[in-house]
Amino acid sequence: NRLATLEEFNLDGVLPAEPGWFDPAQMEQALLNLFKNARESGSDPDEIALRLAQGAGELRFEVLDRGPGMSEAVLAQALLPFYSTKRADPALKGEAQGGTGLGLALAREIAEAHDGRIALSNRDGGGLRVAISLPQARPC
Repeated sequence: NRLATLEEFNLDGVLPAEPGWFDPAQMEQALLNLFKNARESGSDPDEIALRLAQGAGELRFEVLDRGPGMSEAVLAQALLPFYSTKRADPALKGEAQGGTGLGLALAREIAEAHDGRIALSNRDGGGLRVAISLPQARPC
């Protein structure tokens, strides 16, 4: 599993029995962006998880963390290009200073290019859930 060599996370649950139909390089990029955001949220690495689920004709990838989550105002804007969810810190340099605001927007574009969708929600007990849902059916 190449993804596990690039980011530290826990796999929550079991892998789906049916294959998914998507561009693996694009989905890897989307998930890497989500894991990067989870790590930068301040979440303990042991609390970052990937959950895969099948049902209702879709395959769902969920990246879960235990960072501070997002306010309703930030949730409403977070998927827009160049809207950074990270606060600028003058002590940091470059992208780490505040983020580019492209990670979640790119993940959204990848999901939509696969006729899917992305949704963000705060978790009970703190943290964020980012879910990418893709159609399960094989494309014609």
